[in-house]
Amino acid sequence: MRTSLAALLLALCAWALFFIGINRPATAFFDEPKYVDPAKALLAGNPDASPDGPPLGKLIIAGSISILGDNAYGWRAPSSVFGAVTLVGIFLLANLLLDDLALALTAAAITLFNNLLYVFSRAAMMDTFLVTFAVWGILAFTAALKMKSPGANTRRGLLAASGILLGLACACKWNGVDELCVVAAIGGSLFLWSGKTKNQEIELYGANLREAGAGWFAAAFLVLPVLAYFAAYWPYCRMLHLPFSVHVVGGMNLYIWKFHRAAGGNPPILVPWYKWPFYTQPLRGFSYLVLNWYVMLAGLAAGVYCLRRFARNLPETLIVLLYLANLLQWAVTPQKFLYYYYYFPAAMFLGMAIPVMLSRLPTRLFGVRLSVVAVLPALCVFLYCFGRIANLSAPFDCILGCWL
Repeated sequence: MRTSLAALLLALCAWALFFIGINRPATAFFDEPKYVDPAKALLAGNPDASPDGPPLGKLIIAGSISILGDNAYGWRAPSSVFGAVTLVGIFLLANLLLDDLALALTAAAITLFNNLLYVFSRAAMMDTFLVTFAVWGILAFTAALKMKSPGANTRRGLLAASGILLGLACACKWNGVDELCVVAAIGGSLFLWSGKTKNQEIELYGANLREAGAGWFAAAFLVLPVLAYFAAYWPYCRMLHLPFSVHVVGGMNLYIWKFHRAAGGNPPILVPWYKWPFYTQPLRGFSYLVLNWYVMLAGLAAGVYCLRRFARNLPETLIVLLYLANLLQWAVTPQKFLYYYYYFPAAMFLGMAIPVMLSRLPTRLFGVRLSVVAVLPALCVFLYCFGRIANLSAPFDCILGCWL
């Protein structure tokens, strides 16, 4: 009951924070036209002017425009809802992994104050949708591993839900394949090696997966994601007055692949992926986007600490794999243009690394809860940045001091 109430309050407070002032600026900015214009074209039955990505996010924005109108609220309202749902997913995932409500709230607070979630939850772009589906897909998979005696059918349902959600993440942006690979790798490893270890935690998770069945696991993460991904093309094709066929949908995806291999991007704002973890310069054209500097440094330190228990405990293993998969995939992705905001999915798991580290430390230091100490610097930096990232007008944009 306490967990459910906390999740509800988190959702309402986060949504209110994201939605208030979401109409600033009143015109589409940064990459928003790339998604808003196609959404409006779909509603009019016209061709997609930016067919270089999967369609689900554009369909979500189109649905919002049809309800709220062709204005800043219509474009961005879905992101505010998905951002709040993402925060709840992070809270529930942390609570499931750590079995500690206080640390779960710490994870949610640090994530809320990391700057990135706030900015993306107020922009009509695909990244918030991607992260929401990915986080909840990981949550469903983790629940299948950890839930005590729910029965084989419940575990199968959770695995199926995980596969579908991760497929929908890919239907927003192809980056969703990172989470899908992490989940499949962890599950496959448990099937292969959990019976050969003396680690009781790993042995239990392997037994839980075997209860669901290897065949079901394979279907959940090899078949269902593909079906969910291509299902997003059905309404898309109908709105474009195109047949929903393998030939048509395959051609669309081939174009996406060729486009990202050939396009050069916007050179003035290109940033190599290996600079993202320590990048401190705000992206001025995108609400001064920059990861909360405290979360950046403390999260990386916590991630290094988590490496000590890698492959021995689920929380540390999951966080390290999710962060590295979302970051290092850009080292091999054959895309010539890389932007700092692509760091968003990886950075989301830095906030979770801090409470995971705290779970291995004493609860209090000199009578003060470490979880409170961990959140306060994140809040201070967030408040310092707030005027800029909220697109407040002068003099309120510099109310706590101007920065870059």
